[in-house]
Amino acid sequence: MRVLTLSWEFPPQVIGGLGRHVYELSQRLKGHGVEPYILTPPVKNCPAYEELRGARVFRVGSSLTSGEDLKPWIFGFNRDLIREGIRLNYQTGGFDLIHAHDWLVGYAGRSLSRVLDVPLVSTIHATEYGRNLGLHNPMQKEIHDIEHNLVLESERIVCCSRFMQREIESLFQIGPSRVAVIPNGISLNKPLETNGQAIEGIKEEDRVVFYVGRLVPEKGISTLIRAFVKVAAEIPQVKLVIGGKGVQGPMLRELADELGLNDRIIFTGYISDELRDSLYHRAEVAVFPSLYEPFGIVTLEAMAAGTPVVVSDVGGPAEIVVDGETGLKVPPSNEEELARALIRLLTDKRLANRLRLQALQVIKDKYNWDRITAMTSQLYHAVAPRARKDGVG
Repeated sequence: MRVLTLSWEFPPQVIGGLGRHVYELSQRLKGHGVEPYILTPPVKNCPAYEELRGARVFRVGSSLTSGEDLKPWIFGFNRDLIREGIRLNYQTGGFDLIHAHDWLVGYAGRSLSRVLDVPLVSTIHATEYGRNLGLHNPMQKEIHDIEHNLVLESERIVCCSRFMQREIESLFQIGPSRVAVIPNGISLNKPLETNGQAIEGIKEEDRVVFYVGRLVPEKGISTLIRAFVKVAAEIPQVKLVIGGKGVQGPMLRELADELGLNDRIIFTGYISDELRDSLYHRAEVAVFPSLYEPFGIVTLEAMAAGTPVVVSDVGGPAEIVVDGETGLKVPPSNEEELARALIRLLTDKRLANRLRLQALQVIKDKYNWDRITAMTSQLYHAVAPRARKDGVG
């Protein structure tokens, strides 16, 4: 089976979890009878075409640069996706299925499905409504409409959690039979070991609490900073490392300053995968206080690194973590409960060790990439033959 995959990010260009998901999946599909062809934007110092363990990667169009007006770039990128998809279809002898990842490639996915007369599968990694906790301006409403059209024209919609399934069914008024829940996965690679000196401000004796992710409102970082006042008062040697960047960066730094936490909170800005992994290893607790989280790949990363986790009881993390067994869950936006959970793990080493060991076992059993690739392949093979039989593809 030949599958044409459309993705607006792909390593080494990684903005969120989408690019890593497409990358990991594409490396394993050939072992399940699937030949993946990936169309993605160009990245500096990367070839226009390369093969990665059976996946054929084509970088087309122009790269997305910081500060660029998004709408013209999306229009041009989708145009280039359609052109390259048609060329490859002719060159290869035809695709069996199109797989589009999120709204940014929605127009190309829908167009190629119609032009090539093959079924469309779409993965909705997050919705515009959910990301913004509502639709508040014309641009958000336009994106929501693009998502809606993509969902309506897809043979199957893939999402990463039951929470996302409910959201998609409710927002777009579709039945559960059209939605498949396939979680994200994680590799159990041993993280790099450091003594913490790679981050300025961390001493060997410091006890580290670690957050990594985008600095945006839905991640609940302001709640974490306010909760950390109580944690810092209770545990003198604790420090909070906040890794990542985003629109809330300046505001969060000001908040830390107002609360007198400048010497206890370290903002790293952009963080490399290597440094992120070493910080997971260095940290005693990883914390993710999201208000909205479709899945929460960072929760899996921390669990795979053997770091005990505290997460908000929302979305994907609420499904991944079993409270008191594989981590601790707290109500979103609740400073008191968040502080209490962090202090509990920092002061009860037996509990922390039990949670991390049980979390590692869950990662091995449920979130390994071989299992997730098999689920995806089964979906492909179920969709394409039936679609051809029904005269759709």
